[in-house]
Amino acid sequence: MPDKIFKRHTITSALPYANGPIHIGHLAGVYIPADIYVRYLRSKKEDVIFVCGSDEHGVPITIRAKKEGKTPQEIADTYNALIKKSFEEFGISFDIYARTSNATHYQTASDFFTTLNDKSVFREIESDQYYDEEQKEFLADRYISGTCPKCGHPDAYGDQCENCGSTLSPSELIDPKSMLSGSKPVLKKPNIGICLWMNTNLGCASGF
Repeated sequence: MPDKIFKRHTITSALPYANGPIHIGHLAGVYIPADIYVRYLRSKKEDVIFVCGSDEHGVPITIRAKKEGKTPQEIADTYNALIKKSFEEFGISFDIYARTSNATHYQTASDFFTTLNDKSVFREIESDQYYDEEQKEFLADRYISGTCPKCGHPDAYGDQCENCGSTLSPSELIDPKSMLSGSKPVLKKPNIGICLWMNTNLGCASGF
């Protein structure tokens, strides 16, 4: 079977979280290899575009914001600028370096969700969620830590263990604790058990 001949190439790489600076490990493992390939295609006069951007949604940003006493938007703005400057200074040749907080991203993500939802791709389910009684707040997976049931690492997150790489659910953790208050969370049913996309850096939330 002959190799496919592509007329155009769209190259991207993992979007860095805007909750901290990039380091040499990020560059060596992700961005330099992609940049080398893009430069190779350009040298052959191929039609190629190299795109990337800061990921400005999710729990890592809200955790950093709480630690620094800032808003998620302030954290995202600070580290987006720092990351973008680092790429430029290192010579990574993105054609476009954007942000997931751009209006285009919101519209595209919303269109994907709406289209799939209209086709009944998703299922609505109700489940209990960990709740911090001291903070009066439902906890996202990354706001919960405990002992990994697979390897015994004492500081696993509610979604995965950084030590052994296992994917977890919060209910699997041994001796779970809230990363907001340090107290033991309780399982309870949110008032609304659905995922809401909001025009903030909080991403997906429940329990309103």
